[in-house]
Amino acid sequence: MSTPRPAGTARRRTTRNPKWPRRTTPDLMGVALSAARRGMFVFPLWPRSKTPALHGKRRCDRTGVCAERHLGWEYRATRDPDLIRYWWRALPACNVGIACGPSTLYVLDLDPAHGDEPPPEWAGARHGRDVLAQLAARAGQPYPGDTYTVLSPSRSEHLYFQVGVDSTLRNTASRAGWRIDSRGRGGFIVAAGSMRRDGLYTIARRDPIASLPPWLVPHFTAPSSPEHDTTVSGGVHPLPDRRRRRYLDAVAGLVKHAAPKTAHDTLVRAAYTLGRLVAGGQFSEDEARAALHNAARQRRIPTHEADDAISDGLLAGAAHPRRLSDHGL
Repeated sequence: MSTPRPAGTARRRTTRNPKWPRRTTPDLMGVALSAARRGMFVFPLWPRSKTPALHGKRRCDRTGVCAERHLGWEYRATRDPDLIRYWWRALPACNVGIACGPSTLYVLDLDPAHGDEPPPEWAGARHGRDVLAQLAARAGQPYPGDTYTVLSPSRSEHLYFQVGVDSTLRNTASRAGWRIDSRGRGGFIVAAGSMRRDGLYTIARRDPIASLPPWLVPHFTAPSSPEHDTTVSGGVHPLPDRRRRRYLDAVAGLVKHAAPKTAHDTLVRAAYTLGRLVAGGQFSEDEARAALHNAARQRRIPTHEADDAISDGLLAGAAHPRRLSDHGL
């Protein structure tokens, strides 16, 4: 079945609907340098996403910093201002990720209910902070809110806490209670000042980062079988990983192998194709953006130009949702 042609692909620059919000890029290099000066280890995330922009193990060519073995984002996160400038000069629109383990941070992610009813154990809660307040009351402790706090575009609250260098606390999902997740070793958070399609990460409290209260530690202690974090967001019904990877590679390959002078328009079309599948619940937007930005970078499309093209295509595709099962692969 033929794919509807997204508007605006016949010209070098896409035609933006005047009702769509204008995109502005914050000083993300400044955000990264500021975080590093405060002792945090940072690395780039693809523009408007929370997906690492550094190559993954599957695409590692074992050269350069990975000559001896593949080094993932947690090992390559840095406080070196020269490396930070190098990364963000090459990818100025990239968001800023903070590696929690090297930064000796433990971050509580308190999510809103989004209309869902809480389990009976947490009756009356409408946000993760309500659940955290109940945990504090049960422990006879004050609410642990006097610490550096970031508000995400989806109204989640990220409470930053300092832990020791020997901390073994890792990522959890609802272990402590309803709508409470956490990030520690093996996890990262998105720095304030970063941008997503639905808005900015902003500072809610500028307090110094407090130490993690001891009474909270048992609620986040790792189980005997470690939990696995997932980058697939709510509402997405993922395909088997092999099929997912094959499809993303095929769409990204259209950009990498586009004929001369057609790479920009091909990128918009590829984003439109994936935008339809994101709207259909087959992929997360972060997965689509990461695949498309990686292809654009290999094709040497400037990051800002790629970000505009990808955002336009995804938004146009979202108006025509589809699922791979509708048409096969």
